[in-house]
Amino acid sequence: MIAGKTEDRIAELRELIVAAAPDPERAAPVRRCGADDLLDEVIPFSSVIVLGTIVAVEDRFGVRVTRAVLADALEGGVTLNKLARMVAELEDVPDPRGALA
Repeated sequence: MIAGKTEDRIAELRELIVAAAPDPERAAPVRRCGADDLLDEVIPFSSVIVLGTIVAVEDRFGVRVTRAVLADALEGGVTLNKLARMVAELEDVPDPRGALA
């Protein structure tokens, strides 16, 4: 993935995470954290925020986040870069459900 596309994707992920949070004000620090900062240390990255983020990622990028992919993304702590790589990898995998017409 080229650098500019990664930066754009990270910017989108920042906004998706804030929008997915039950309390967007508490999640707002994600807008200015480093791309490799552990999100658990930036905001309370609870299971509710994780679930909301995954649903938002699936909707926004048209990908399907599987349990295995999610486990890989969560291993060692979630970062914006890891989420961006996850989306890029999923975009390269055809959705087994097929295209929606």
